[in-house]
Amino acid sequence: MDYSVDLLTTRDDCDSALALAEAKLRDLNHRAGNLDYTHENSTGSATEEQAELASLDAEITSLKALIPTLASGTRSRKDNEKNLRRANYRQAILNENQALRGPVTLLTRELYLGQLQAQIAETNAYKTAVATRREAL
Repeated sequence: MDYSVDLLTTRDDCDSALALAEAKLRDLNHRAGNLDYTHENSTGSATEEQAELASLDAEITSLKALIPTLASGTRSRKDNEKNLRRANYRQAILNENQALRGPVTLLTRELYLGQLQAQIAETNAYKTAVATRREAL
């Protein structure tokens, strides 16, 4: 974008504009750093949780097929019923977490990070234009 830097008539005007841009840039870089950190953690979590959900699906299917074949009241049947309850509970928890750490959340964080990176690039272009004007004065 072409900035109207020719409206800046003194070095003090340029210094003020640069100070504001620098403050904005610090804020943007801080937010981008935080988002980048959360993005890295989210990527791993989302991938791990998807893999764990697939594994739990297979385990639940297997246990549902196995339990009816076991004699009622045996230790083996009780243990497998307990394992099925645990797997179902873990699956429910992971499904609830999809709203917090799932693929949609990951993509949304990537969008915000991309927007911040564009703002940082534009703020740097602004600073360059003002600094160039300052040197010309």
